Amino acid sequence: MQARRPEVPAVWTVRDLVNWGKEFFTSKGIDEARLTIELMVCSVLSIRRIELYTDHDRPLTKEELARLRAMVQRRVKHEPLQYIIGTADFYGRSFEVNPSVLIPRPETEILVDLVLRHARSSARPMYCLDIGTGSGIIPVTVAAEIPETTWTCMDISEPALSCAHSNALRHGVGDRLMFVDGSFLELLPAGAPWDIITMNPPYIAESDIAELQPEVRDYEPEQALTDHADGLTFYRRFADVLGDALAPDGRGFLEIGHGQARDVVSILESAGARCEVRADLAGIERTVIVSR
Repeated sequence: MQARRPEVPAVWTVRDLVNWGKEFFTSKGIDEARLTIELMVCSVLSIRRIELYTDHDRPLTKEELARLRAMVQRRVKHEPLQYIIGTADFYGRSFEVNPSVLIPRPETEILVDLVLRHARSSARPMYCLDIGTGSGIIPVTVAAEIPETTWTCMDISEPALSCAHSNALRHGVGDRLMFVDGSFLELLPAGAPWDIITMNPPYIAESDIAELQPEVRDYEPEQALTDHADGLTFYRRFADVLGDALAPDGRGFLEIGHGQARDVVSILESAGARCEVRADLAGIERTVIVSR
């Protein structure tokens, strides 16, 4: 006797797809299965998540289903969801992202909080440098929150700078961000010294790359992940140029990797810097605040 094939809906509604997607992604070991399919459907239909519930009987066209199917196929290969839908949320804003930039991490919001707290304590204009700007989440967010800040945004990747520029325009701060194509390891852009310097460098040691999740290891830009050494190269460079780069009363805000605090502080203090280490909500040391 032939087994019955499962019934396939003649018309797929939003509710059908969300329920199916949750089960399918769970069976494939994809984290946050329901959120993943919901965000995909929202992207395909150009709607907000609340509309998944208020308009759950909406049917999808063949073209919309084809687009969704292509997204699902990409995700089960462990391509990050943010690259698939083309956006990522950070500090309450939506940012354009693509494979030329790192996907924003919640930990970086801790650094932004610290920068904002410092910038709000000053009533004067502040000139700022962001090293390895990527998608521009740090300077764009701070510029949007603090109109008195003007930013130089430096990156070695032209596609990353293009993405950052798009995000600056997206959030209305394009007139206060300048973009510099170059390597921080080789030069300091014009404008030094700066009142604020931010840096989220490639701090993963090359020996640790193989242990990363496939979403990170196989899809995010390698030059933004590792310095191809011990993960400390950019902190040594920061220490070398500290006297020229940072204003006498300026502050540097550096993101660090798990377990790097002692080494980073040692490098910076050897150059005469003062350091404060701040932890994230999980108690992991994530940010070093640097002053001269």
